[in-house]
Amino acid sequence: MSVDEQGYPDAMMRSLEAAPKWVRVEIERLSRELSETTKEKIQAAEYGLAVLEEKQQLKQQYDELEMECEAVRQEVDQLKEAFGQAYSNHRKVAADGESREESLIQESACKEAYYEQRVLELQAENRQARNILTNTQSENERLNSISQEMREGGVLITD
Repeated sequence: MSVDEQGYPDAMMRSLEAAPKWVRVEIERLSRELSETTKEKIQAAEYGLAVLEEKQQLKQQYDELEMECEAVRQEVDQLKEAFGQAYSNHRKVAADGESREESLIQESACKEAYYEQRVLELQAENRQARNILTNTQSENERLNSISQEMREGGVLITD
């Protein structure tokens, strides 16, 4: 950018024209460097703004991910608690089932023992009843034979 393009006031332009050539050259060089430095600063500022925007987006994404992570942690905790309760209930039901099974086995064994004893008692009663029947039949046969002898001997018995 030349001195004319810098937009200096007319009075300054006239004093620059009156200055020696090396001063004008130096001023033009410094003006170019100033312009270049200004462009670099503007570009750096734009990059800085872009970095800040990206940082803000990343921070927002990070915050969202943190919230999701916390929600997942809470869900995992709830699932752990539910699993613990289900496992505890399962163990309790299994223990109750085992206890019930043991009591049924014990009850069945008691009934079996009772019925075995009852069968033995009935068998004994049956043997006793057969013995009584046999004795009664023998007694009847004996009485029938006595009754027959008495009829044949002429003695009449009336019931």
